[in-house]
Amino acid sequence: MSRSLSSISVLIPFLLSAYAMYTISFVVPQLAHYLSTSISNVVFAITLSWIGGGIGGFLFGRLADIIGRKKSLLISFFLFALPEILVYFVHNLLELYILWFVIGLGVNGENGISYVIVAELRLSNLRGFLGGVMQGFYALGALLGAITATLVGGDFLLIFLIAGLASLLSFVFYPFIPEERVKYGNKSKLSDIFSSRMIVLTVVSSIASLTSFLFIIPAFELMPTILRDDTLVAVGDVIATLSFALSGFISDVKGRKFSAVLFGVLAVVSSFLFLISDLFALAVYFSSAFFAFFGVWLSELYPAEVRGTGSNFALLVGRVIGGGFGTFLITLLPFPLKVSLAIALIATSAVSTASMGLLRPVK
Repeated sequence: MSRSLSSISVLIPFLLSAYAMYTISFVVPQLAHYLSTSISNVVFAITLSWIGGGIGGFLFGRLADIIGRKKSLLISFFLFALPEILVYFVHNLLELYILWFVIGLGVNGENGISYVIVAELRLSNLRGFLGGVMQGFYALGALLGAITATLVGGDFLLIFLIAGLASLLSFVFYPFIPEERVKYGNKSKLSDIFSSRMIVLTVVSSIASLTSFLFIIPAFELMPTILRDDTLVAVGDVIATLSFALSGFISDVKGRKFSAVLFGVLAVVSSFLFLISDLFALAVYFSSAFFAFFGVWLSELYPAEVRGTGSNFALLVGRVIGGGFGTFLITLLPFPLKVSLAIALIATSAVSTASMGLLRPVK
């Protein structure tokens, strides 16, 4: 099996999962009207998806350490593709909450295992680049969602059916995902990641994860509201997609820590400059790539027997707090929204950069 086919077979399901995750963002008002509820009630489904995502990533990471990466990945496909299709038939808010929680669980379960696969299977000597491309696929997934929303027009529920059916393509690529080389059924325990041998990595990586998510999620969610310029936001998304790949490539050539610190310092500086002019939002989008290959890097740092568990525990912290509540927490600051966001971006990028500078592999 060619390396190119193996790599594509890992990347496509990741893209489709991002596509499925973002669909709801483009039809919130229509969905609220259809379900006879408020917009804030529909938006809460997105929060639930991040909470489900944190739990799902951790559970599937642990499962991957026990039964294997590829078997666990197959289960995750079911958990985001099928519920996405079922949302087309949703009749009330409770059904939406349940389905979107499960979708978050499946999407982040898929993502967490994909990071491990890229780190572990030696698909390429450009693992950081592949990790950056994968992370950049979230922006591409959002773009696919926007295009689909435009095409379906007034029949807005079709966006879920189309994305769900498209997600079934993950099963087509599944046979070409390479088998892992590690033997599973290992006797590692969950508590191993808190042992004296690994506790430093677990704590530092969790801090890096939390602050990275507190940077990434609010930045991408609040920028459209602050800028009020769809063209500038679209350009920012494209820049982010490209910079994530660039950051990953630099990490392959110069080292993970070098690239993370380089883009992290740029993130601190660009966040300061954003206070001066909205145009520096593009620099914020570009420098957000300090997080590009983080999932793959984490997977490389942990021993094989707890690789899925350890990396996804750190991501759990970031997904639940940063993804689920980060944007809301920033709105609580007693400043204009742009100033509040800039302050949060400066603080979180500084702490994240410092934390990534302290990351060390377990010996």
